[in-house]
Amino acid sequence: MADQISVLVVDDKPQNLLAMRALLADSGLQVLTAESGPQALELLLVHDVMLALLDVQMPGMDGFTLAELMRGAERTRHVPIIFLTAGSQEAQRSFKGYEAGAVDFIYKPVDAHVLRSKVAVFADLHRQRLMLAERIVEQERLARVNALMLGALSHDIRSPLSVMMLNAELLIRQTESPSLQKAGARIKSAASLLGRQVDHLGSLARRPCELLQLQPTPGDLATLAAQRLDVESNQAVLWSPPAFERVGDTVGEFDQELMAQALDQLLMQAATHAGDGALRVQVDGGAHRSLMLRISFDAVLEPEAAIHLFGGQEPVSGMSSAQVGPGLQEPERVARAHGGSLIGVSRARQGTMFELLLPRLQSER
Repeated sequence: MADQISVLVVDDKPQNLLAMRALLADSGLQVLTAESGPQALELLLVHDVMLALLDVQMPGMDGFTLAELMRGAERTRHVPIIFLTAGSQEAQRSFKGYEAGAVDFIYKPVDAHVLRSKVAVFADLHRQRLMLAERIVEQERLARVNALMLGALSHDIRSPLSVMMLNAELLIRQTESPSLQKAGARIKSAASLLGRQVDHLGSLARRPCELLQLQPTPGDLATLAAQRLDVESNQAVLWSPPAFERVGDTVGEFDQELMAQALDQLLMQAATHAGDGALRVQVDGGAHRSLMLRISFDAVLEPEAAIHLFGGQEPVSGMSSAQVGPGLQEPERVARAHGGSLIGVSRARQGTMFELLLPRLQSER
């Protein structure tokens, strides 16, 4: 990458430019030279430079003016600038230079060792930025590939799960044996659970557009949920007290304020669409590394409500991947900021459910 890195030297005296070329000859950099500000601007339109060395005192456009023009252009806004000056080291002049965007001053006569050392530092920083940019591009590419692969695998997993659920339903309906009916119910329940886990994987694969700033602290998610159920504003939208269940250890790390807001929004949406039906709230801490919040009710959503909550152009049904629409975007942002996910499903004979998954510890994300 060294032959691609350029440094721009601007000085109105040709002998100074010649001397600067000689000093930087062994640096491995491409040295671009200009005898005036306008000539420098023309070079900057063609070349990408990692550093600009500008003489302060030049006729017409001086170094400060050139620096201000560079700072005002998107292409050159972030190019580091070192001023070269033969003037006195007055604080006022230095302050004006820093206002114009200088990162350093070198006073003439130029010390060759100082010049090479400073240029080498900026060259190393530039190479590191290029390497970092390449790694970011590669990581983004891998993330897209992983998301595509995960989507394909999720689809492949849902197909046999759908078959399992249909056969379990047939077993339940067509057999008269209580033991076989119980086995069919267990198979159906397990397939449904696996389907929701696949939905969470699909949700986690989607890249967040914006993450919230978290202030996670240790807390009990079940205790927080119970507290939000007792809040007057939430009780006002509930027809009756929800059935509340705590399973296992529900202690973890999360942002208490953001999670309270997410709980309030989920309760409001559930109460709005459940009508006079009863709500069920469960906080499940049975998993070692995660916490699960479930809010469910028996009613099946109308098509418009399903689109509002789950997105898409039609209600979520069958074994389709659960999505999140405008009505659940804010609690989903909270879940994903914690490294978790939010899904929602509404199906005949199963009712409607919102399921929020969180990592138990933020340090394990």
